[in-house]
Amino acid sequence: MLPILAYRIQEKAYGGLSPKAIARSQSLATSLRPQSRSRDEARQRFKAGTKLIREWRGKAHEVTLNDEGYHYIGKTYKSLSPIACEITGTRWSGPAFFGTKKVKAS
Repeated sequence: MLPILAYRIQEKAYGGLSPKAIARSQSLATSLRPQSRSRDEARQRFKAGTKLIREWRGKAHEVTLNDEGYHYIGKTYKSLSPIACEITGTRWSGPAFFGTKKVKAS
């Protein structure tokens, strides 16, 4: 508790952090936060109208991104995973199946 009080007294006497330092510390805090997976990752990375095409067992499957979600065979889905599941008959990661998953640089 003592360091917090000492910082507060110093802050009152000499002023707080500069706007640049505050922005930098917020940027660092955000970069260190655990990364949550976004359901709409592909929609954030690609524009509406983008077509994702994946061949599975000799048949081409086409998904179109739009403002409401993902359009596949007359239905709109909120994410790619149910579409991948419908195509394969098993649970798949939609972004992995369609190749939209970000690859971490090594």
